[in-house]
Amino acid sequence: MKIAMISYWSCPLTRLGVLKSGGMNVYILHLVHYLARLGHNVDVYTKTHTGGDENLIKLDKNARIIHLSAIDTDSYTKKVLQYIKKNALSYDIVHAHYYYSGLVGCGLKKTLPVPLVMTFHTLGMMKKLYLGIDDKRRIDFEKKVVSCVDGIIAFTGLEAAELIRYYQAEKNKIFVVPPGVNHHVFKKYSQSYSRNKLKIDKSKRVILFIGRIDPVKKINLLIEAVAKLTKIHPSFMNNFCVFLIGGDIGSREFWHDKEVKKIKYLIGEKNLERCVKFIGSQPYNLLPFYYSAADVVVMPSVYESFSFVVLEALACGSTVLASRVGGMTFLIRDKINGRHFESNDYDSLSSILWELLNDKKQRAFLRKNAIASTRNYCWEKQARKMLSVYKKLL
Repeated sequence: MKIAMISYWSCPLTRLGVLKSGGMNVYILHLVHYLARLGHNVDVYTKTHTGGDENLIKLDKNARIIHLSAIDTDSYTKKVLQYIKKNALSYDIVHAHYYYSGLVGCGLKKTLPVPLVMTFHTLGMMKKLYLGIDDKRRIDFEKKVVSCVDGIIAFTGLEAAELIRYYQAEKNKIFVVPPGVNHHVFKKYSQSYSRNKLKIDKSKRVILFIGRIDPVKKINLLIEAVAKLTKIHPSFMNNFCVFLIGGDIGSREFWHDKEVKKIKYLIGEKNLERCVKFIGSQPYNLLPFYYSAADVVVMPSVYESFSFVVLEALACGSTVLASRVGGMTFLIRDKINGRHFESNDYDSLSSILWELLNDKKQRAFLRKNAIASTRNYCWEKQARKMLSVYKKLL
C-alpha cells in the first residue's frame, strides 16, 4: 500500500518538547516506522524548517519525509499536488494529522481520488470546555474537516463520543485505534542505575513532569501542590526536587514565552527556585532513565486526548499520578497501575502526591502492574489495526 501522511503543523523530526513538537510527533514517527516495517510505502509531507523547499529525508527503505515550503494551507496543498505530479507519484490513501493538515487533505481530495483519513490529536471544542479558550475559527475548520473526510481515527471511545456530540461526526466514519509505545525503548531500569546515569541526587524525592510548556498541561497545579506540601511539612523543602522536561531552555524565545514566564513567576513567588527546575527538552533515548529515576511522574493536564507521557511512564514501571480527564482515564486504573487526582484541584494533587511519596509499598504495587498494563499498546499491533482501517476505506 502507498500512503501519504500530512503533517503540516509540525515536522515529526523536530526535537520533542520544542516549539510545537509533542506527542503527535512521536505518534507519526512510530506509526510510519511500523507501517514501513510491515512492507508499506509511506511519504510524510511536512513544512520546511528554513523557508525554501528541502530535499527529502529517508527514514528507512520504505519511508521518507518530504519538506515543502508554504505560507498557508492553500499554498501548501498546491505544493503537494505539484510535487506529486512532478515526481509521478500515486497513493492509495491520505492520512492527515491535526486540523491544519486536515484542511490540506480536504484540498487534496478534490484532485486525488483516494480515501482521506483524519487524526485530530486535540480538538478545539475540548479546549473551549476545559480551558475556556474559544477559538471559533479553529472549531469551524474542524467541523469542515469532519464533514469532508472518509474516516476519522479516534484514540479512545471518549474521543469518538466527543466527535459525535460536538462535531456531528457520523458514527460509521469513526474508528478507535489507540496509539502505541515502543517497548524496546521504554522499559524498566533500576532507580539507582538511572540516577547514577543522570547524575541525580539519590537522597532526594524526585517528581517528574514531561511535556510541552503549555497552559493545557497545568504545570502551575504541580507548583501549587508542592508549595502546599512545603508549607505543611517545612522539612520537605530540602528533600525533594521537581524536574520540568520540555522546551528549548537555550533559546531566548523560551524564556519570553507567556506560559513559561507565568510558571517561573509562580516558582519565585513560592520560594521554590532551589527545588523546581526547568531542564528543557531531553534526548528521546534518555527519557526512560528519567521515568525510572523519578519517585512519581505527574501529569496534571486539564485535557489530554490520550497522553503518550503516561503510556511511556507506565511502560517504564513508573509510579504515575495523573488528572482524571480524557485519555488518561483509559490508561490509568486508580490504585491498580497508577493514581488519579481530581482535575484542576491542587489540594487533591498535593494530598495524593504526599501519600505516594511516603508509601513505598504502594509505589511498588503500582509499578508492578504498570508495565503489564501497557502490553496491548505495542506499536506493531496498533499499526496492523490502522492498516485494517485503511483497507476498509479502500
